[in-house]
Amino acid sequence: MHWSDNYVGIPYIPETADCAVLAVRVAKEVFGKDISLPVAHAATIRAQAKQINDLKDDYAERINAPADGQPVLLVGRGHSCHIGIMCWTAGEWWVLHANQSFQFVTRERLRDMTRIHYRVEGFYKWL
Repeated sequence: MHWSDNYVGIPYIPETADCAVLAVRVAKEVFGKDISLPVAHAATIRAQAKQINDLKDDYAERINAPADGQPVLLVGRGHSCHIGIMCWTAGEWWVLHANQSFQFVTRERLRDMTRIHYRVEGFYKWL
């Protein structure tokens, strides 16, 4: 069993159980990393992209390759608008993320993320 199995199926709830909240929850519960998010979450795709770009360097540093349990920023519709958590399981990389379309947390193969209209902006490591 991989640690990410415990999160698959958790309901997606805007601002209280979205992608950023999931990433912070995993960092704390699985890896003991205490990350504090800003109080206000951006609501629109453009506002989320701006908030992510403005704050990403305050929370994490870019790394060259994925690492289990570390964040990945994803670009959708041309904007950095989504955060997932990298998972190494079953011999390949997966992305655990709060999937707004499905309304719950899913784990999808990294190689399949383009199928759901995301591309990797970068892999990161929590500070």
